[in-house]
Amino acid sequence: MNIKESLKIAIKCIKANWMRSLLTMLGIIIGISSVIMIIGAGTGVRDYIVGLIEDMGSNAVLVSVDATSATDNDYITLDDVDNIRNKVKGVDRCSPMLMGFGRATIDKSATEATAMLIGVNSDVQFALTNTCEYGRFFSDEEYDANAPLAVIGTNSADMAFGYQDVTGEYITVSSSGKSMKIKICGVANIDALANSVGGGSAMSNMFTSGTDKTVIALFMPCTTLTQITGADAQLSNVFVIAEEGYDYDAVGNATVNYLKSAHGNYSNSMYTAQNMATYVEIVDIIMSVLTAFIACVGAISLIVGGIGVMNIMLVSVTERTREIGIRKSLGAKTKVITLQFLTESIILCLIGGVIGVTIGVAGAFAACSIIDITPNITWWLIVIALLFSSGVGLFFGIYPARKAAQMSPIDALRSE
Repeated sequence: MNIKESLKIAIKCIKANWMRSLLTMLGIIIGISSVIMIIGAGTGVRDYIVGLIEDMGSNAVLVSVDATSATDNDYITLDDVDNIRNKVKGVDRCSPMLMGFGRATIDKSATEATAMLIGVNSDVQFALTNTCEYGRFFSDEEYDANAPLAVIGTNSADMAFGYQDVTGEYITVSSSGKSMKIKICGVANIDALANSVGGGSAMSNMFTSGTDKTVIALFMPCTTLTQITGADAQLSNVFVIAEEGYDYDAVGNATVNYLKSAHGNYSNSMYTAQNMATYVEIVDIIMSVLTAFIACVGAISLIVGGIGVMNIMLVSVTERTREIGIRKSLGAKTKVITLQFLTESIILCLIGGVIGVTIGVAGAFAACSIIDITPNITWWLIVIALLFSSGVGLFFGIYPARKAAQMSPIDALRSE
């Protein structure tokens, strides 16, 4: 008997007991689908989070002030920003990060939104993975002139205007009883960075009134922001970009040391430097380990499914004892009988694997669609899943196949 005939007989036996076969496959289906869904969705979430951190400036160092214990004298000033850029060794660029909130009125449609205002200078664009999708960042000259310009986030543009290329449009921003008409000079992927500096949605919700739940992010000259809010430029965060060839951690520490000296505060916890690239590595490792752990837990059902396959194959051997006896009395060799039952076991698990992969891929896309993330499902993941399911069928089918092959023809023919 060749492999082709073994396949035909195996498929015929599975069809003859299709309900039992389906229930047997259930453990394999659940195991494969859960592993595919967890790995695909988990990898997609990891890529999304890493992408957000990279967009926030993976090539920069975020220097922060401990606002819980800082006095007015401890906060970073705009003069500090200039001194860091010009005097601290290894620093190429430095941008302030001044936070503010206000009300924004879209001049074109007269709709209103909560505005998350971040005061920066033109150096901040070099901390972003991508520069403007549309338009441009404001220049140093426009920063010095307190120009009423702003760069809006891509998601913010979609929410406020319904489309992304909103360069040249105007927004009236109001805060602390003052208002200013702001021209949008560029559109960039800054929403993640704005949420990070602004403390996320929890803080923005504090400034959202009525039924308006739209929050837009605007990067504008720090000097312009102080005119709108009327607040002093007391900075809790600055972005520092190192010169090429310099270690980012060393540049961050040098910046912290400068601030301690400039403000006369040598507390170890007052100023901290965080290398954003380190966050990428940490998140990547954490998400990879977490995904692998959960996937291993899900794979336990594959073992349970394999035991179920072994059980059913033993039942099948018992039911087909006379058939085995007849075939052996007609000259069927031991390896032929072994191959027949192994083929049936592998086909059973392979069909379950195909169904499990289909359900797993659909489940990963369904789960990720809820949070608007694309799952990362590669071809090798599907191939490994199918090979693993076939391996389960091979491993757990060996004992029933050998038991069938080692039957005595006489004893088999005597069975009822």
